[in-house]
Amino acid sequence: MARDTRGPLPPETDNLRRVSVNPSHWRQVRRLLAAEALAMGLLGVVGLIGVAVDDRHAGWRVLGVPLTPWLSAVLVGIGAAAAMARTRRQVAKVFTLTMSAVAVAVMVICGVASAHRDPGPLGFTAPAILLWTLLFCWSIALAIWVLPDQIEGPAWLPRRRGTDSSGRGRR
Repeated sequence: MARDTRGPLPPETDNLRRVSVNPSHWRQVRRLLAAEALAMGLLGVVGLIGVAVDDRHAGWRVLGVPLTPWLSAVLVGIGAAAAMARTRRQVAKVFTLTMSAVAVAVMVICGVASAHRDPGPLGFTAPAILLWTLLFCWSIALAIWVLPDQIEGPAWLPRRRGTDSSGRGRR
């Protein structure tokens, strides 16, 4: 909980109530993690099919990114991990923060490999930098969204006023 929300409320704010934004954010994050799991899993499966169909076993290219066997397996793994992260909030927090850190590291590695024109088994090329950048931005956005009370604190809403005998609210 945010530091300014601990302890008793100041007298000036006695008409406010603290409301956690975690439940609504968690529902949205679960849907977004499902979308990530579907997209990464589908991209990985397409890459694995491309490797199986291609005579040279080099795989297909999707938007310039070479879907090598190793990269396709990594994408399927990311999709499976995203699907598993939907089960519990704590798992989602760890997954999104870990995925953000890993994506930044892979972006740097991808940039160096691309500059040296050595794509390696994970297909580190210039277009792949964009894939990992998108994955980083997506993961950090989900991490920020799944941690609302820890980052920005809870929402404060006015308390509902009681009603008098005429059915109208007191003023």
